[in-house]
Amino acid sequence: MYVEGGSTLDEVLDRGSLRMPIEFLGHPDTGDPPEMYRNPETGEPEGVAPRVGEMIAEDLGVRLEIIETPWPDQIPALLDRVVDLLPKHTLLPQRALRLEFVAGRLMQIRITCQVSAERAANGIGSLYQDEDELRIGVWHGSSNRDVAERFFPAATIVEASEPTRLLLDGRVDVIVGDAVTRRYLELNPEVALLREPDGKLVILSTEYNKVSIRPGDPRFLNWLNSWYDYRNAQGDIQELCETWWESFMADRE
Repeated sequence: MYVEGGSTLDEVLDRGSLRMPIEFLGHPDTGDPPEMYRNPETGEPEGVAPRVGEMIAEDLGVRLEIIETPWPDQIPALLDRVVDLLPKHTLLPQRALRLEFVAGRLMQIRITCQVSAERAANGIGSLYQDEDELRIGVWHGSSNRDVAERFFPAATIVEASEPTRLLLDGRVDVIVGDAVTRRYLELNPEVALLREPDGKLVILSTEYNKVSIRPGDPRFLNWLNSWYDYRNAQGDIQELCETWWESFMADRE
């Protein structure tokens, strides 16, 4: 039986469910990355995040309980014990002061710049011209804001649930984002990834998503590290996060 102040692992086993937050995106056919969406026919959760949660719950012998939570509210929900873990947040040094991350990597994330198609070959130097007037859109609650502020400290950052609309409407000049799919670019021909004049893709940062939990719970963290090693050895992580995930991406060179 779970005892107050004990490990979340014991609480999950006692409850019989693993609580995980999800903000559902569109199906990959709509251009959204294959992170977390509902099957249009069955309504069942699909994508990397639900599959990671399902694998963890399966190996714990409990059911997966998805709690729909907007992305900006997911870390607070974890710290407030509303959910038990985060399936795919990006590891950042400052974020690691608040969370503890499982050692193994999930998806590789490349942070790129989306601009209007006519500006696609102008290079990153073009963004520094009149930087104090530069407007950058980022997905709400995303750590990409930190990347944008690091590269363009004088720019104005605008967070939105649909930053593409801001770019198409001319309300921002560039989107700093990740996980850009080929389908997304097909559906939005007015948008392109920024490249240098020689054709090299501009990548601001390369990062990794990982499972994370509340700090100070070595029992749960040790189990999750063991779980990762087991699933990685079975080839499940590579198949899901390296092969399947990467097959959608337009931002890989």
